[in-house]
Amino acid sequence: MALISKQKYDPAQVQKLADLIRLYRDREQPFDYEIIVDGLKVVRRTSDPEMFFIFENFVTADTKNVEIIFYNGNSNVNEKRMFTFIDDEPEKGLSGVEVDTRIQESREQLRKEFEHERIQKENKELRGKVEELEKEIEDLEKANEELINSQSPLKGFLGEIGSSFVESFIRRNPNVIKGLPGGEALAGLIETDNKRKENEEQAPDSEVNFKPKSESYSLTEDEKNAITFVNQLKTQFQREEFDKVLLILQTLADDKSKIDLILNHVNIKQ
Repeated sequence: MALISKQKYDPAQVQKLADLIRLYRDREQPFDYEIIVDGLKVVRRTSDPEMFFIFENFVTADTKNVEIIFYNGNSNVNEKRMFTFIDDEPEKGLSGVEVDTRIQESREQLRKEFEHERIQKENKELRGKVEELEKEIEDLEKANEELINSQSPLKGFLGEIGSSFVESFIRRNPNVIKGLPGGEALAGLIETDNKRKENEEQAPDSEVNFKPKSESYSLTEDEKNAITFVNQLKTQFQREEFDKVLLILQTLADDKSKIDLILNHVNIKQ
């Protein structure tokens, strides 16, 4: 038995029925429907929401009614919604122009709603991408900060400022820095300069200066602490011993896993 509901054609009410079909389809609970225009079945039994508004192509100024039938499961039990374009009293009926206007208004409203839904979806996706990028930047900044904090002030000082005894050590052992980023090129320059110095012992101006060129250079607190540490360390060793200490420090800086090995080897209690 079919349940019948009859009312005047209202684009808003028709849109609600279309939304109902789409809602249940999105929730994986689809149900079948049919649409009949003046006795002509223009949308045959289906659960596809995209087929719904095909019926508008068959509505004209002479159309009397549109029937929308909803089926219960796979059975033929159904519920019918009938929308009429004419009143019970002839003098109150809709003109052809009014019908066309209502149909056009219904189509325009539907287009606007679909466009609004599409824009909202795109904005949601963009917000998700922005959040991912912000999280990635935050992680990179955190990793960079951890890397900076993990670097030894002494290693940074030796690599950027240097001092006379470190310069002398590097000149005598250029191969030590070949393993560092950019060190191979620097080692080549030092070796070339060493040969030039041998040939120009009477030309003191030819000495390569590893110190900052700017007289107004201001040392950071870490650099000052590094200088103090190096000077204190230097006083404890002779030159050859200090060279070996620098090699040990460089080795530990390159491979920190050897720290515990050396401590255990020399039986130093922490």
